[in-house]
Amino acid sequence: MKMKKKLASMLTAIMLACSLPWQAQAAAPIVSNKPHKAPVATPPAVSEVRPVKAVPEPAAVKADTAAKPAAEVKAPKQAKPEKKAKKAAAKKSKKTKEKQSKVQVQQSNWRLKVAQQKLQVLGFSDERPSGRMTEATSSALKSFQKQHKLKADGELNDATYQKLTWEAFAKEGIPKVKGKEIVSRAAKYKGVPYVFGGTTTKGFDCSGYVQYVFKDCKAKLPRLADEQALQGIFVTQKQLRPGDLVFFTTYAAGASHVGIYAGDGQFWSASSSKGVMLSSLKDDYWKQRYYGARRVLITNGEVYK
Repeated sequence: MKMKKKLASMLTAIMLACSLPWQAQAAAPIVSNKPHKAPVATPPAVSEVRPVKAVPEPAAVKADTAAKPAAEVKAPKQAKPEKKAKKAAAKKSKKTKEKQSKVQVQQSNWRLKVAQQKLQVLGFSDERPSGRMTEATSSALKSFQKQHKLKADGELNDATYQKLTWEAFAKEGIPKVKGKEIVSRAAKYKGVPYVFGGTTTKGFDCSGYVQYVFKDCKAKLPRLADEQALQGIFVTQKQLRPGDLVFFTTYAAGASHVGIYAGDGQFWSASSSKGVMLSSLKDDYWKQRYYGARRVLITNGEVYK
């Protein structure tokens, strides 16, 4: 009996010893309430650890853009009127600069100075010619333009200058004398020898000869060729009429030789080689030295382009 009791207590002890690990495992959930043992017993799933990485970064950007108001998203389209305004301002600035450039060119211009002189002659201005555009000059030009049915903008354009010089010339130029009369008188002195500084039929230089011919017809001209070149109005070769003056550059720069246009491309002058003679504008010598022409007879008419 004692042996049986002893064996029974041993079996009980063995069974208790074997049951301890199972009981520890069963009790583990209770122990897992402690924070330092929970991660070790049951590691979390990947989807629970990285929920943010599941959403790509570009998607987040798109989401931000989509979340903006419609007016804010279309802001670049609203910049177009600003670009148009800038272009318009730049265009306006360019025009202003071009206009200022034209004014600056006129502010120191011999042509403007001549125009101011003509405005004085015609009684439109009493301003001293300066070659600079002033309010007084612009006002005088407007008055002149209105009177002659031109565009009254106060600017010295080609049409205004041409009309202005003609009207002043019509008042100051040589009246009544006709071109044919001048040419006929010029031909009478054919063969008179050339004499430097000569002003009589015993001998002429070029300008002395021209002055003498005009004086014969009761018309006055200055003595020297470069002074005669400032008389009347400018004409081209195509516009030449008998009695107009033609100028050449020979022994000195500028208008150093002068003749009287006779028509058909010919002119009378006192040449240093053969005296008074009829020459052609087409001759190589004269063609290469041609300087310009002036109309001094009112009867030869207004110049048109």
